[in-house]
Amino acid sequence: MSVSSLREKPISMIRTLPTPQNFIIGTFVFLAAVVCVLAPIPLLYRSLGLLFATYLAFSVAGTPLAYLTAIISPLAGLVGGDLSWLILLPILLASLLLAVLGLEYAWRYPALLVSPLLYITPQWLGQFLSKKELFAIQLPWEPAESWISIHLLAAVAATLVVIYIDRMRERREQTKKPAKG
Repeated sequence: MSVSSLREKPISMIRTLPTPQNFIIGTFVFLAAVVCVLAPIPLLYRSLGLLFATYLAFSVAGTPLAYLTAIISPLAGLVGGDLSWLILLPILLASLLLAVLGLEYAWRYPALLVSPLLYITPQWLGQFLSKKELFAIQLPWEPAESWISIHLLAAVAATLVVIYIDRMRERREQTKKPAKG
């Protein structure tokens, strides 16, 4: 296989929706993430909704919209003036960005392990460092172990859904292609 043959056929990492659909549905997913962040529901459900919206944005429109959802939609929570959200915001931003990076660079089956572990790393680090004297802060989740476990399981479930959707699109593409023979 020569270098020129590799240039001819771009390697698609994830199969997204066609161009007009991915923008429309991706915008809807982004707005749903913003609504989830602004909703007067417990902090756990807001962060889980944001996690699922980010993974769904990755599945619908790829990494650009997933990064947009991971970076911009958590900032909308500042409008509510919730002090707990303000404390949690840096941890959530780092978690979501690392999760999307894990999806992007370890795509498909390695992402099942890499993305959820990268997602909970800032949360675990925040919980660990908050017990030290230098970084002492009262985090808005208790008990922290169950918070981190729930988010780990949710990230694994979201990764499985994204992989399932991609495999479904791959099968649909294969059935549409005429058989060579």
